[in-house]
Amino acid sequence: MKKKGKTLQQYIKSKKKSEEFQVAYEEVKMHLKIAHLIEDLRIKSGMTQAQLAKKAGVSQPMIARLERGDQDRVPTLSTINKVLNL
Repeated sequence: MKKKGKTLQQYIKSKKKSEEFQVAYEEVKMHLKIAHLIEDLRIKSGMTQAQLAKKAGVSQPMIARLERGDQDRVPTLSTINKVLNL
């Protein structure tokens, strides 16, 4: 009989006992929440990434990274503020 593996939720629950994992997990969640918020607001306003970038004074690739939740190149709070306060 094959041993059944853990579900993703079970794995995350077991790893959350580690403070290091919990901090990293919460950081990822925050980036993804910001990403969804920016994308949703942009789409609701009927703008392309390029239009939003121009209006916010940032590059289009920066908007793409924000919407992707890219953690390799984390934007500054100032950049996030520019995009969200239009």
